[in-house]
Amino acid sequence: MIPEPGKCSFYDTYIPIKQAQAQPGMINFGYGSPRPPKDITLIARRALRQEDADVFCPYDLPQGQLTLCKQIAQMLVHQGLEVFPEDLIITNGSQQGLSLAMNYYVKPGDWVIVEAPTYYGAISILENLGARIIGIPMTAEGMNLDLLEQYLHSHRPKLIYTITTFHNPTGLTTAQAHRQQLLALAEKYNCPILEDNAYEGLNFEPVPPPIKALDKNDVVTYLGTFSKTLMPGLRVGYMVVTGNNYQTIIEQKLLYDFHTSSISQIIVSEYLASGHYRRHLNKLRIDNLQSRYMMLQALERYFPEEARWTVPTGGLFLWVQLPDDLPIQKIRSEALAQNVYLACHSAFFPDKQGYPAMRLAFCLPQEDIEQGISIVGKLLKKYISKGHEQISNYQPLAYSI
Repeated sequence: MIPEPGKCSFYDTYIPIKQAQAQPGMINFGYGSPRPPKDITLIARRALRQEDADVFCPYDLPQGQLTLCKQIAQMLVHQGLEVFPEDLIITNGSQQGLSLAMNYYVKPGDWVIVEAPTYYGAISILENLGARIIGIPMTAEGMNLDLLEQYLHSHRPKLIYTITTFHNPTGLTTAQAHRQQLLALAEKYNCPILEDNAYEGLNFEPVPPPIKALDKNDVVTYLGTFSKTLMPGLRVGYMVVTGNNYQTIIEQKLLYDFHTSSISQIIVSEYLASGHYRRHLNKLRIDNLQSRYMMLQALERYFPEEARWTVPTGGLFLWVQLPDDLPIQKIRSEALAQNVYLACHSAFFPDKQGYPAMRLAFCLPQEDIEQGISIVGKLLKKYISKGHEQISNYQPLAYSI
């Protein structure tokens, strides 16, 4: 049974999303994950047949298997990022990478910069560390850099956390100039950057190279994962860590779990080596583009004219901004009663408030998108007709087509 929408901690946000995903007939706009490739079982069996039986027995290196590190380094070249295999650390998904990096850079009481809104899992890790979080409002171009510099000067934060490509939750991608300016500010104020690129490879059109590609002074730690492109159950992510930070983070990871699952690493490695991953990505992009188009068309048909939404050029999510005083929790509850699950919008803001909005995953079956958006649109129009018409005072970052 899915609990009524209410609290918006990491646990209270994540667990209902997973419960909704397991419930038959539920249209889950809160869950952003790829459709697993149909040939993954075949590839997994082939990978394990080719390996020595000892793969099930010994401990592996905490930084990951060298073959997989070499393959990821080669893959990242196509993202515009040239790194050595020795700069890579294989993690249990990017969530572990976030935790390792944040534990390395941040101590209780430290100030940390994040985008507002941003990924709720990152906020929760920082809260658990006892960090003091500064949320810099997102604009259509990305994090407000003028405001960022003010806080860099006044608060001297220990870390900037940013999602530069297919931002979670807004779906926005920052331009090359914005990335260069952000790096320049980080270098000027000696503040490390944690660049989360969990949705790399899911682009419908070319995107700029990551900030890490511009980094000459080991300012940026970079995170990626196969959870959003292959399947989350394998739990294989990676960090790019250059300079003196590498050894300390490896030592920290060893205390967490010795190593990432050898079997999962072998399966991902075989998928990369066989060429199946490239073909899978191409199909995934086509499917996601079609689903995004269907959602945009449904939003135009069913949502009220007061709503504004982003039009991402990749990733899995778009972001809908709504009038200021809409009762979002009540709308979420009424949608849930009609088998439509919406993620808690306030979880994406450090202050757990923010402004009324919805993060909608568009990687759903097309018939679910049509039905779900129709249901939510009717609820929004019902409450707007009651006089809830004031548009958010936040700088708009969303627009309708």
